[in-house]
Amino acid sequence: MATVWLMVRGRSGPEFQAFPSLQPHTLGDCNAIQNAIDIHLDHLGILWILDSGTVESLESPRCMCPPKVVVVSILLKKVTRNIDLSSLTVPTSLLQSIVVEYELGAKPFIYISDAARGTILVHDVSTGSEWSVLACAPASGLQLALVKQAPTHNVLVVIRLHYQGLLEFDTASLRRKTPLGPSRVFGENSKRVSLLGFDSHHVYLRHTECSDVLSWNTKEAYNASNLLSIHSPGPRLTPTSVAADPLKQLLIVLDSNYGDTIHANLPTYHRITYIGQI
Repeated sequence: MATVWLMVRGRSGPEFQAFPSLQPHTLGDCNAIQNAIDIHLDHLGILWILDSGTVESLESPRCMCPPKVVVVSILLKKVTRNIDLSSLTVPTSLLQSIVVEYELGAKPFIYISDAARGTILVHDVSTGSEWSVLACAPASGLQLALVKQAPTHNVLVVIRLHYQGLLEFDTASLRRKTPLGPSRVFGENSKRVSLLGFDSHHVYLRHTECSDVLSWNTKEAYNASNLLSIHSPGPRLTPTSVAADPLKQLLIVLDSNYGDTIHANLPTYHRITYIGQI
């Protein structure tokens, strides 16, 4: 029915509503959301949805529409614009993560990872100009975290699935439209990790062979002693996402048994845990 849902408090417990409504999820309508693979909620209450345009991706993938970014106002519960990514992608592109940075607080730039090419797609929302920047070798997954280093200086932390180490790129370099190398590499000899979320100068991740959620304060060195375990999901559950609620000073952790769904075709269930913000 839909690929983005809003969880609300119902009379008998949590309920889910298609967000912003059912109509923007019409299958085959290229103005509608076909398959939301990642989202970014910014500080202005704008939801940026990365739509791959490919449906039934686990069983028999079908490309219904070109990839795009769908912009939704949380306050108005309304789609405000679509940003076509056709000119930035190729048929083999594997889009995975989206983050949005506001340059000088007002000018939004969209960063999207294309794992199949090892590139970061950049879109200047104000002018509509766009380009791709080669960041690393192709990988099976490329995850992005936007981290604040100073009040006016952000960096992009890039995690390559099945590779050791984390890469750091200066976002100012991304906007210069030229190939770039990482400004820093963390943990080249450490365990492989999977990104779960980020907030200000914290990155939340897990080791691929373990389910514990780890918090890394990026102002400190990346090593085992600075990776703080903040959540253990329990048997058969794997954390898939960590988000911060800045108003309530909470972290929201989403666990699921998606491994059972993929490998044993079992129903998927989720658990939400609230913990004190680090």
